[in-house]
Amino acid sequence: MVEAGAVDPDDLIGTLVAGRFRLERLVSLSSSSSTFLSTDESVGGSAVIRLFTPEASGTLGAEILEQAARVEAIEHPTITSVIAHGRWNSSAGEQVFVATARPGGGTLQDMIDRGRLLTPSQAVVVGVEVCRALDRAHRRGLVHHDLRPSAIMFSDQQVVSVTDIGVASVVADRAWADLSTISLERARYSSPEQATGQAFDEKSDVYSLALVLVEAMTGVVPFLADSAVATLSARVDRLFPVSADLGPLAAVLERAGRADPADRSSAAEMGRALVQAASTMSRPTPLPIVLADATGEVVVTAQQLDATVDVSRPADYSSMERTWSAPPTIEGGLVIRTEDEPETQESVTEEDRPLVGRWIVVAVAVLALIVGGLFAYRALSDDSEPVPDLAGLDEGSATNAVTEFGWRVETIEEFSEAREAGQVVRTEPVAGKKLESGDVLTLVISSGPPPVPLPDLSGIESTDAVTFLANAGLEANLLDDYSEDIAIGFVVRWEVPEQPNLTTGDEVVKGTTVDVYISQGPEPRVLPDLRGQAFESAQSTLEGMRLTIARDEDQFFIDVPAGAIGSQTPAAGEKVERDSEVRVVVSKGPDVVAVPSIRRMNVDQIKRALTDAGLVVARVSGNPRGTPVALLVNGQAVTAGQLVPRGSAVEIAYYG
Repeated sequence: MVEAGAVDPDDLIGTLVAGRFRLERLVSLSSSSSTFLSTDESVGGSAVIRLFTPEASGTLGAEILEQAARVEAIEHPTITSVIAHGRWNSSAGEQVFVATARPGGGTLQDMIDRGRLLTPSQAVVVGVEVCRALDRAHRRGLVHHDLRPSAIMFSDQQVVSVTDIGVASVVADRAWADLSTISLERARYSSPEQATGQAFDEKSDVYSLALVLVEAMTGVVPFLADSAVATLSARVDRLFPVSADLGPLAAVLERAGRADPADRSSAAEMGRALVQAASTMSRPTPLPIVLADATGEVVVTAQQLDATVDVSRPADYSSMERTWSAPPTIEGGLVIRTEDEPETQESVTEEDRPLVGRWIVVAVAVLALIVGGLFAYRALSDDSEPVPDLAGLDEGSATNAVTEFGWRVETIEEFSEAREAGQVVRTEPVAGKKLESGDVLTLVISSGPPPVPLPDLSGIESTDAVTFLANAGLEANLLDDYSEDIAIGFVVRWEVPEQPNLTTGDEVVKGTTVDVYISQGPEPRVLPDLRGQAFESAQSTLEGMRLTIARDEDQFFIDVPAGAIGSQTPAAGEKVERDSEVRVVVSKGPDVVAVPSIRRMNVDQIKRALTDAGLVVARVSGNPRGTPVALLVNGQAVTAGQLVPRGSAVEIAYYG
């Protein structure tokens, strides 16, 4: 549905976005964005561009662009690369766009739509690569939160990649804030914690992947019902349905699909479990990808490709953070390997080279005879012993355990997540292999977990900072700090106490504690003493402290000159929040009255005259029937007309 005032996406076909991307065909449409195939006129070739509506761009644009920039900084073949992002002024208003590379092999959704299901072996190939993408993203603090078959893409060489990481999470997180608005399509691949409105994290991506893989193999999404509400309700506190027909994959999917995220696999753990399962499964056949031309039209499927090339099992998954090289160019097959695990593919048949094949058979037979004789000889004069299992022992204990065998022990170090520093990770040769006396046994000693980059915590809340550090294998020590500009609860700064000069991206040892200073808002102000200052001076002082001043009605102050501050509220020395109001009273000077004349007055008349003048009769001394001789204030005689403070106590003195 096109929003009121918005441009119909079909009307944008042929439009040039950001002076670079020519929109060719609408791929998908949602309430927040339209996705197009486009021609990248700056470099040639095609790209996928997601154009967000003006409304979504206004409310979510900054977050979307921030996520896109973070994904763009990741170079990994399993994550579809972001090639451009920014803002574009259309006739409907400013719109945010994110452009990604367009693999030519279609999506997993394209396969499912055409009834092409994956075998368990093929599902392992896809699942391992998606786990690698999710693990890399999760380690960088990025999540998907909308993983579905359409987000899993293939190159024309069958390389798997995941698109919309980070960017999709911005829209998804906003959508899940109100469960009543969730669509059936979004509910299809949601986790139980999303279904119940609880907080969810990267473990939700793992649950979604388990659902996707089951659908890719069976054509059915577990727990899917006729409505979003029924679908969400069906997977709460329910065991994940896996069939024994899936063989070794059943246990992997069961753990990845557990209802409690705490019991669920991480992406790395699921990937390693898939690799382990692959070792007991048959070699996968080519993936049934859907190839398309630049317009998106299907031109060929995997079944039309050369079926003589098969797909290798996944490579060792012991390290999720390895350096990758692109798979070799092979039609119809996918090779998953690392730079340190090269794998070559040759398609030489016996019909192509019959003579060479026969000579190879002869040579192998001769070699077998020679080797067999050698083993027979060695069996009669064997002076070897099997290498014991030394994993987990410290270096000294492991060395002592093999002293009797006469082996030369050498050591090398490597990082290990599983073994503490100083413990044996493994031996070379491995446990069980035989070594002769005098041969070299290499102990691979753990140097502890591999270092991890110090993450960027700027602009995030304290709870997110704890999660980011935990995902990186680091501990968070939350401390309070004041900030004039950063909102309460957000990170002000962070540092490693023992290495305060480290910056974002520098490597630190796993398990390191990071001090994270959380904003408590502006530091409270200690009020200065404003008494005696001119009002304008006091006003300037408070404005410099980002406080406001309010003036109450002026009053008399016996000890403060007119025009100066006579009192303040709150009092000097008290603490107040920034932008608080301080009330002051300006002095009108001392409040004085004139001493009245008391000539020819009796004592009662004198008392009345003093009271009427604003003075207080303290006492009468002497004989009131006599002659008054003086009026005294504080023991000092005062005369008629003399100014004294209002309310002063006056003594009437008589002679005799």
